[in-house]
This record gives sequence, structure tokens and C-alpha cells, in this order.
Amino acid sequence: MTTDQNRALAAQGAARLRKDGLHDEAAAIEGFLAPGGWVLLRDSDTRDLSPLSLMMTTELKADLRAASAEFAIPLPALAEEGYRAVLETGWRPPRTMSVRPGGKRTTLQVSVDSGLRRQVQEVLPGMTREAGHRVTESSIAIAWMCSELGVDLGTASTLTVVLPRPLRDHFVAAAGAAGVDLDEVVNQRLRELVDGSWELPRPSRAAKGSLAGVEPGKLTVRIREELALALVELAPVLSERLSFRLYPGMIVRWILIDRLGQPAV
Repeated sequence: MTTDQNRALAAQGAARLRKDGLHDEAAAIEGFLAPGGWVLLRDSDTRDLSPLSLMMTTELKADLRAASAEFAIPLPALAEEGYRAVLETGWRPPRTMSVRPGGKRTTLQVSVDSGLRRQVQEVLPGMTREAGHRVTESSIAIAWMCSELGVDLGTASTLTVVLPRPLRDHFVAAAGAAGVDLDEVVNQRLRELVDGSWELPRPSRAAKGSLAGVEPGKLTVRIREELALALVELAPVLSERLSFRLYPGMIVRWILIDRLGQPAV
């Protein structure tokens, strides 16, 4: 969603608050929207932020940015969510077998709350001992971002696809009504995509941030390992052919839309 669109939505929200008699709340929003109001908003964040450099492939970085834009969820906010999940819920990043080997490496820069980061750093040694493999700040942040945005294949066999909840529920219901298995639908189409017997229809381009405010739903799909590897390799090829970014989760989404349709608006 563009800055102008966000400003327009905020202005609409302020007008609605005034209509409901909540004048102080409306004035607060209007103050931030006024010329120079962004300075007040910036200065109101008194947290001490710490820069965090996440090493990953250029493809993964591009996929995370594309999904972040589509769902209008900032990557730094997701990184902090992952840190809080570790501290508050006991969540641990899975030990993954990367399906993105050999790619050009790059760095994704995010900033997280310094105090939160120190707390996570203190528990990392214990987490590593418990897990039996090295757990790092990067593995926490990247695993959480991938999981929440449905980007990374992680285990080379399981993909969590993040969808608008109505679409996720439609896929589940439509597959049940048709007596088909979602995993098999995806695997069959991927085999056909790889051998050239089927082509992915050109997806309609969703505006950046078009899913902002829509409740997300997760759909876990089990993909055969050789097809998971092929899917990762196909994503940049299809992106270039179709002239916009397609990450693995988005390809699976459009496979299911092609096979099972979409819910009526």
C-alpha cells in the first residue's frame, strides 16, 4: 500500500472518529497527518533500536520483501515478533535443510529493540544445547519471517502458505467437496510444470499492501523433495517470464486457485 493510500485511510479513520464523537482521538491522528507530523511520530518512539544483519541468498531476500509488501507487514516487526515468541511462548526455530544452496549471498538489514535483543542473546546458549544444533539470532528472525509470510520451504518438504483466511478456507472446503487432497493437487501440478505439460496461468497482479487488514490464514502443504527443489529454481524463472515477483508460496497459491477456484466476492 502506498504512502498516499495510507494517508487517505488514516484521514478517513479520523473523520469516522469525529463522526462518532471521539474528537481527541481524531485530533491525534490529524496531528500526525499534518505537515511535519511525521516528526512527532518518529520522536514518540523512544525505544533503543539495534541493527541486525541477516545473511541470506538474494532470492530469499527478494521473496521476503515481495511478501512483506503484499501483506503490508514490516520485516523488522516480524523479526521482533520472532524474538518475543522465543521468550514468551518457547517457540524455537526448526533445524532446516536449505533448498536454496549456492545462490549469491546478501544481507537484509532490520532493526530490533535493543533490550529484547539482549534477552534473546542471553538464552541462545541454552537453546543451542537443548536443540542439539546451533541456534542464532539470524535463524530465529529468518525462520519467523519465513513462517509468517509463507516464503521459505525450510525443511525442503513442507511449505507454509500464507493466504487471506477466506481463500484458505475456500481451498479446504473445495478440496473436500471434490474429494481431492491438497498436497496431491500441488505435487501433480508441480510435476506438470517441471515437465512442461502444464503452464502456470498468468496471475493477476495484486497491488502492494492489497492484503493489509485481511485476516491471514496458514495452509501447510507437503511437497516431494525433488519438486520442492524444482519449485525454488522455477520461482525466479517464472518471475522473469511474467515480469513480477513470484515466490514459492505465491506459485502454490495460484496452482490451487487454478484447480479449485476462488470464493465469490
